[in-house]
This record gives sequence, C-alpha cells and structure tokens, in this order.
Amino acid sequence: MEIELKLSIAPRDVDAFHQLPLLKEYSSGAPEVRELFSIYVDTPGLHLKQHRSALRVRKVGDRWLQTYKGGGKVEAGLHQRHEWECEVSGPEIDIDSLLPLIDNPSARAALEEPGLAEQLREVFTTSFQRTTWMLHLPQDTVVELALDQGFVSAGDDTAVLCEIELELKSGQTDALLAFSRTLRLAISLEPSNISKAQRGFALRYSEADSSL
Repeated sequence: MEIELKLSIAPRDVDAFHQLPLLKEYSSGAPEVRELFSIYVDTPGLHLKQHRSALRVRKVGDRWLQTYKGGGKVEAGLHQRHEWECEVSGPEIDIDSLLPLIDNPSARAALEEPGLAEQLREVFTTSFQRTTWMLHLPQDTVVELALDQGFVSAGDDTAVLCEIELELKSGQTDALLAFSRTLRLAISLEPSNISKAQRGFALRYSEADSSL
C-alpha cells in the first residue's frame, strides 16, 4: 500500500524551496535529480478509470517501468493506494507480467477484463524533472520527498505540473503529517488531493473528476 501526501507549490517558489534548512536538517545526503516521461493508457470507454485504477509506463533513464494503481482512499490528506510495478522492455504495456504481482482481487479483476490489452490506448503523458530527498524524521520514520516540475500533455493541450509528494517509506504517518505542517509554515504550499492521473484525464476530457 502506497501512502503519500501531496502539496502544490507555485513555480516561483521552487528556488526558495531548494534552500529550506529543513531539507538539510532531515535529509541523508544530496538530492537525486531524474527526468521522467510517462504514458498513461486506458480503453476508449475508460474501463480502468471506471474501476478507479490507473495504468502507466514510465521511462526512467534507460529503463521502462509499468505501474498499476488501484483502489485506495484519501484520509486527512493522505493518499493510500495499492500499487504494483515491474520492468518492461519498452513503452508497450505488458499485462501478463503485471497480473502475477496483483494480490488485490478487485484490482486484479479490472485487468482481467477480456480483450483489455487490445483496447488500450494512450490517453495522456507526463514529462517532468523529479528532485528527490530521503528524509529521516522523528519516530524512526523515513519519508521520500519528491519535487516534480514539468507538464501534463493530452493531444494539443498542456498543463503545468509543479507539486511535492511526501511518501511514507517506513515509520509513522503522524511523523509525516507533522513534518508537512512544519514545511507549510516555512514556505507557501497548499494541500492537494489531485493525482497526476486526475490531472491528465481532466485535461484530456475537460472535466474535474475525483475518482482516481
């Protein structure tokens, strides 16, 4: 189960964010910077979206990783979702390699829809730079802080992406929430319940939908 908290940040505040003493205080080293390109897919009838699931393939360096997210909930700003991931040889989705990993019955059922693989089409893409800090917080809690800057693109439409994700790697959610409150006192940030998948579907279909 993936547990994370999302915060939106204005592009004009990114430079100041990099200089925050909090990052140096809790990080275990220099941040890692990567360029990430992702392709999100679904059927023409949006079968996966209707099942509150999202399927993507992402280029990370020379590798391609496919990720399937399903179910979950948002409580107190914390996104809790099932997530499964495996490496693939290229930008094509390989459902057969994902299925053995999925241990949630409803999430698995959505991928077992007959003829699903043949119907999958690109819906939107994301392209962004991710800067990651590994933070060691009180209560033996480890949190990955990711600053994402880039774009969501669907057809001829493009939207700016500038957000922070705090993902709990180990330890206590209370420590993660406490750190997020301290972070918001240090710089202007706003809580966000909108996933990248939601942004992409809203851009593609000009709608606001909180089902993902």
